[in-house]
Amino acid sequence: MSIDSPLFSQICQILRQHGIQAWLVGGAVRDLLMGRSSVVDFDFTTPEDGLRVGRLVADALQAAFFPLDTGRRTGRVIISRPNAPPLYLDFAALRGDTLLDDLRDRDFSVNAIAMTLSDPPELVDPFNGQADLQAGVLRAVSPQAFQNDPVRVLRAVRQMADTGFRLEPETEHHLRQAVGLLPRTSAERQRDELVKMLNTDSPGQALVWLKQLDILPVFLPEVAATWGVTQGPPHHLDVFHHTVAALTAWANMYGRGLPDLPSPRRQPVLDYLHRSVPGNLQIYQLMPLAVLLHDTGKPATRTEGQKDSRRTIGFVGHEREGAKLAAAVLRRLRFSNQAVETVKQVVAHHMRPLWLADTGDRLSRRAIYRFFRDTDAGSIQAGVLTALHALVDHQATYPPDSSEGQHRYERLVVVVDQLLQAYFEQRNQVVQPPPLLSGRELMAELNLPPGPAIGALLRRLQEAQATGEVQTREDALNFIKSNPDVLQDVP
Repeated sequence: MSIDSPLFSQICQILRQHGIQAWLVGGAVRDLLMGRSSVVDFDFTTPEDGLRVGRLVADALQAAFFPLDTGRRTGRVIISRPNAPPLYLDFAALRGDTLLDDLRDRDFSVNAIAMTLSDPPELVDPFNGQADLQAGVLRAVSPQAFQNDPVRVLRAVRQMADTGFRLEPETEHHLRQAVGLLPRTSAERQRDELVKMLNTDSPGQALVWLKQLDILPVFLPEVAATWGVTQGPPHHLDVFHHTVAALTAWANMYGRGLPDLPSPRRQPVLDYLHRSVPGNLQIYQLMPLAVLLHDTGKPATRTEGQKDSRRTIGFVGHEREGAKLAAAVLRRLRFSNQAVETVKQVVAHHMRPLWLADTGDRLSRRAIYRFFRDTDAGSIQAGVLTALHALVDHQATYPPDSSEGQHRYERLVVVVDQLLQAYFEQRNQVVQPPPLLSGRELMAELNLPPGPAIGALLRRLQEAQATGEVQTREDALNFIKSNPDVLQDVP
């Protein structure tokens, strides 16, 4: 096995020049043996101080560096690439005195394979990981693997979803015994596993495994509560399995490059999805979190009634309740404030595009403006994610062969496209027109005192700009003076 990469050769050369011994280990070796070409995470282990080695490599490559785990002497190098995801190089001190000790302390045999940095490289495989790779089996390196690090119960699910491997029966037994220890691990590590799990090709299946392995009630009780919560038409699944279907729909849509969107919209949306979010994330990684949590408010809001001798089921206000739960979950897992606010807004407004589609195929400028006004999440406009969320939510609602579902989906796509077109092509005209007057100018022109009413006036003016009623500074002043109701709340 070889790595045909100038960058990798450069890293090896840097290490050799400084007399540093190191091995490539973990998931990168596994993925390379599986023939995967899109490896972006490379883990190195070394007898040296990983922090020092990482900083040395970062300096030589003129790349970013930060301490990842000072306790384990692990440093991370981040290499940015144009039009491609960044590369992550982690350098860690050996776990123990020797490479064998290090590999023995790892989670699964398929991840306990090391590769020398020689030319040609050689494999070190003391736990028969290559055989398990061939068999498609996830086997714990030792019976104590999960007890030693309980976050591995999540990693097992993530790697099953990522590779399609099955759990070896004894490994499953040891995993189940350690589930109750999961809360002892750091929230940050649980968060990172969840993000990776939901951004595999099979996030819906991962959710099913979390339930089957009894991890969900311990890890995400808010999602576990949706199990068996029945819904009325047009839903054909209970809330839990609807969430599974929606996660699967998102993975398919994103993985295929958003084919349901008109072609002019795809690249701008993908560019938006690849924007960075505080917490070393990208926007697209937030979407499956919103999908996972969007209906968590339904168990608490479920009601039953009768209409024309038929039983009806409702969930009035579930989106507001779900937004509160989503925010609580993400704060518990130590997501950044921006990530929390973005997901919260998507969950709070996930029904809006569906309601807009019910009113007709053509949206008014006012409706578009108010949609984006209400879904604003600070430095991120969550309205784009909210519009995309509606598509996967709809796909998970109707049976696949429903003609009604297909007809309504086509209308929804038209509405979503109008929202996206406005955001990417008419932002300054319809979504967020630049102010024609400042608050200071407004107070001076109309002899008004400072206060919250000034902000309300500016928002009314911005909406009037978005609808086309106001186009100039003079229009803005006339709009306020000729509309007495606009000034009614001003003292």
